[in-house]
Amino acid sequence: MILIVAAAVLGAFAGLYVQPRLFALAIGLSVSGAAHLVLTFVGRLSEGRANEADVRAVLDFITFAGVHGIWPVMAAAGTGTLLAAVAWSVLRKDSTDAFWLPSDDTGGRRNGLRSMDMVTDREVHSAARERLDEILKR
Repeated sequence: MILIVAAAVLGAFAGLYVQPRLFALAIGLSVSGAAHLVLTFVGRLSEGRANEADVRAVLDFITFAGVHGIWPVMAAAGTGTLLAAVAWSVLRKDSTDAFWLPSDDTGGRRNGLRSMDMVTDREVHSAARERLDEILKR
């Protein structure tokens, strides 16, 4: 149970501070899933030891036992990430277009449609276009 809350908080921090936001989602999901798998591995390592019951009790308190307990942890991390990102976007007073879309100050380097306007048509381009049309028999 503690791991679910920790995963949601981790996801919220990632959703607020990591850009791009899809990368934040990937970070939140992978770190929370890895934490659950490490704790499950530690539980498996304790099998056959004298303090196995104590280790199992602590791990059951921190997280769900078994491999299928990973889904609630990852769902909490993903939900925390998405809610934090959307809440940050909605609660801002100024424009949040740069949050979701690339800004215009890149000079068109990131948007293929805008950057095509920067290309000037030269003789080399028209000759290449004619060769391609000849090859494709248009």
